[in-house]
Amino acid sequence: MPEFLSLSMAQINPKVGDIEGNLKRIKDFWEKADSQSHMVIFPELSLCGYPPEDLLLRLDFIQKCHKALEELLDFSTKRESLAVIGMPYYDGDLYNALVLLGGGKVLGIYKKTFLPNYSVFDEKRYFRAGGEPFILEVEGLRLGFSICEDIWHPDGWERFYALSGCQVLININASPYYKGKHEFKENFLKARAEDNIAYVVYVNMVGGQDELVFDGRSMVIDPEGRILARAKAFEEDLLTVSLDINMVRRKRLFDLRLRERKVEEKNRLEIYYLPKREKMPPRVEEGPKEEEELYKAITLAIRDYVEKNGFERVALGLSGGIDSSLVACLAVDSLGKERVVGVFMPSEFTSKESREDVYSLVESLGIELLEYPIEGLYKAYLQAFDSKELTVAEENLQARIRANILFYLSNRYGWLVLSTSNKSEIAVGYGTIYGDMAGGFAPIKDLYKTMVYRLAQYRNSIRPDIPQRVLTKPPSAELRPNQTDQDTLPPYEILDRILMLYIEEGLGPKAIVDQGFEEGVVKRVLNMLRRAEYKRKQAPVGPKLTKRAFGKDWRVPITNEYV
Repeated sequence: MPEFLSLSMAQINPKVGDIEGNLKRIKDFWEKADSQSHMVIFPELSLCGYPPEDLLLRLDFIQKCHKALEELLDFSTKRESLAVIGMPYYDGDLYNALVLLGGGKVLGIYKKTFLPNYSVFDEKRYFRAGGEPFILEVEGLRLGFSICEDIWHPDGWERFYALSGCQVLININASPYYKGKHEFKENFLKARAEDNIAYVVYVNMVGGQDELVFDGRSMVIDPEGRILARAKAFEEDLLTVSLDINMVRRKRLFDLRLRERKVEEKNRLEIYYLPKREKMPPRVEEGPKEEEELYKAITLAIRDYVEKNGFERVALGLSGGIDSSLVACLAVDSLGKERVVGVFMPSEFTSKESREDVYSLVESLGIELLEYPIEGLYKAYLQAFDSKELTVAEENLQARIRANILFYLSNRYGWLVLSTSNKSEIAVGYGTIYGDMAGGFAPIKDLYKTMVYRLAQYRNSIRPDIPQRVLTKPPSAELRPNQTDQDTLPPYEILDRILMLYIEEGLGPKAIVDQGFEEGVVKRVLNMLRRAEYKRKQAPVGPKLTKRAFGKDWRVPITNEYV
């Protein structure tokens, strides 16, 4: 029996639909790990990227994935290690599958049993559920395999594997990020390892994909529930770790729980050779905390959206406010200052302080600035409409003129327009459709206003690029004289808490009032939320950062009287 098993967690960033590119990435990581590893493990659906959505309804797409598998089989003849690959696998029907291969052969296939169909997931739309376990035995060592959602179910395969003698439980994932999820997930996986007296090897994808961000942080947890190894957060990583199999054997001699139930053994593959490897020391990467974590998630989302969609530069409107200032910093930190263009579009209502703050920010960040005053265009519109008073329509007109300028630049130069709207504004409709809500990508659309301030303060603690006055002055759209957000909205501390309780916690109006909020304020906020649904349906995509984001996560009818 081997005393240790060396596994490599290949935490890669695939691109959906780029099967050739993903195949090359898999080969590169496998080749790099081959000499030090017994098995290289890749994330869920890593061959095609996740989530491929309706690409899975195309037969030519599935056939191309299978052709790539054939190339990997040929590649495996020159490797000593085995590999675990996540891919869509057609076998009379389509499955979300894990393929174990080595030596030019498919050694085994595991088909995902529990298909998530909630939150951002639609796997029952595409896949048939598997119903069989898969165990690999090598020189008396047993490993059990599963995919993502399977390990979250209390009646998943992990207990079956443990009762069947498996010392190592391997789970491949494409698990999207949101704030607070990692801590819950890590504690949950620790319990799985302790309950089953086994190593849990959790391999996760990394990268940005439209509305989703995958944070990586692949990990190995030992049978005592301790983190033995953890890969980097929000970065590609290749982490090889040697598992002391005798630790499992010793603990199981003392803990008799696994002896008391018998299971019918099935789907076990035996191989009889492990190549000789040097024992590898573990590496535990410390993960980012709180604001740093959110900041890294957003910068990764921007970078991958821009890079994977082939944009050279991004443009955003700069107003001298907190939202656009933060988005400018995020863009620079994602892409570099040479690829970010700020556009300042002052009106007669733009304050002297806002102008100063825009120029200070631009100088500090070192980005290009274009200035297009909108007063002439605005007056031309007013004259055309014979408008004599300043109403909401005239306010929104200014925002739409600015959007036209940004999208002219986008069309003219091929730049991606970054929207600067935050979740609080999007929730209650405090934004102009086809105006400041417009854009190709909305980096902070799932960030409440109070969190925008926290992230701006975090960014300034690293390098104080945002003028201090931006952090302290009352927020304002500056579409009329002496305007502030609080002319229309409750203070953001109150607004954000009401929204969080309703959107993320699922509390109704009465339950929110019972938390200590004024009934009239709650009713007004929730009515604004309901009325703004048609705007949200037309808003640009942006990364999911909270438990429940507007987008795939929020499927509320536009025509709706219920609050």
